[in-house]
Amino acid sequence: MRSVAVMAGGVVGTLLRWSVAQIMSPSPSGFPWATLFVNITGAFALGVVGVLLIERLAHVGHLRTFLAIGLLGSYTTFSAMAVEGVRLVESRHVALAAGYWVATLVLGQLAGLLGMWLGRARIPIWKETG
Repeated sequence: MRSVAVMAGGVVGTLLRWSVAQIMSPSPSGFPWATLFVNITGAFALGVVGVLLIERLAHVGHLRTFLAIGLLGSYTTFSAMAVEGVRLVESRHVALAAGYWVATLVLGQLAGLLGMWLGRARIPIWKETG
């Protein structure tokens, strides 16, 4: 059953990532805004989901597998970030590539922390059950 949850989440996450790429066309400089966006928003969402489904709502096991591993695992992409950065370096945009890599790592960490903080906030609509 877990593999079905991962596959279903993977389909949804892949379609979301593809949709973002369609909406956010590449910039003239070649900066990969769509990948930066999905990685930052994915880190934020994983922070929220991780806290809510592990620390506060642990009884919803397959939902965690669907969301955290399937959906967000396929929505975010380290490999595309690496390849896009290398392409920027190869086209002699070394500073832009370095900025992209640093922005992805730093903003991703901050987004994850913000998501975890939000997940731990005692917001009434996220009350634990049980």
